[in-house]
Amino acid sequence: MTWLNFVTLNGVAPIKDLHLVSDAGAGEGLMQYHPTRDTELIVCGRANTRLNGAYLPSPVLGNGSVTPAILVHGILRALQKRGFKIRLHCYQLGLDNLPDFSGCKLDDVVIHQCELGKEKALIETQLIPELKRQAESGERHLIAESGIGGTTFAIVWLKCWLGKEIMFSGSTKDPEKLTRKEQVIKQLLVMSETLPVEVSHFSGDLELSDPVQRATCALLDAELKELILAGGTMMFAPVIAMEREISTEALKIATTRWIFDSPDATYAASKLPEQCSVLTPNVNFNHSRFAALNKYEQGYVVEGCGLGASLVFAEEQGMSGEEIIDSLDDAVSAWLSK
Repeated sequence: MTWLNFVTLNGVAPIKDLHLVSDAGAGEGLMQYHPTRDTELIVCGRANTRLNGAYLPSPVLGNGSVTPAILVHGILRALQKRGFKIRLHCYQLGLDNLPDFSGCKLDDVVIHQCELGKEKALIETQLIPELKRQAESGERHLIAESGIGGTTFAIVWLKCWLGKEIMFSGSTKDPEKLTRKEQVIKQLLVMSETLPVEVSHFSGDLELSDPVQRATCALLDAELKELILAGGTMMFAPVIAMEREISTEALKIATTRWIFDSPDATYAASKLPEQCSVLTPNVNFNHSRFAALNKYEQGYVVEGCGLGASLVFAEEQGMSGEEIIDSLDDAVSAWLSK
């Protein structure tokens, strides 16, 4: 029996009026609950945390697709049927609320929490020793992120380190939100223009970095045999910034292939350090019987919650495209049939 440790780094970027920049989340005053609810969906197959007193367990999004969290849930459940035991490690980075894992479908859950700006200490005292224990025990891991606003800070970092105009849409295609996002990025670039392009100057400033970036930088600085990061542009930025300081022997980033529909993402990936390999899955969501999943192939959802890495891991275990799509369809069928 092999354990797969699925780690999720949860955080919200420090952007004023974030609901006007991102399509993720539940709107004004509620954005901080989005990572928590996505983690509940991964663990339980439904969201338990209430929003303004209302119980809204569904994974269905406003654009007609579904959150990638419910798809990760489907893959993890399929891996359980193949003999894996699944342990989820939830890191609430600067988030005041804790997830409600009532109705947990996984084998074990662990929750950690820290104040904003204390991410490095939490990673060093909890996650890094745990990753070393897992390696010694022959267990597997994937380190995902569930954040809101993170692509904004990824863009800022990549613009600074690569010296190139780069833009990712993130969770939205809305022209007004994209315009506001560009304004936020310009403001952040002005704030950082006099700083040396060194990680410590950015990660040490709570206005020039987000919690997931700070946690990822702490991981990259650790002496680990292997580190598998589950995410796209959110992971590209700290890896490129930390290139000369990475202590991990084998570094992998697993993400969706939809990331590379963006020329800017392809360019950023080409600038990753030599010791970093990028993995993407082959499965095609057009084979799903649900339009909500077909929308992924149309670019409505690009990345999130470690979906790409979960798909890569499933394919590595020998799961066929048909098996994977069946597991995804099973995870959403109850919600979409309603």
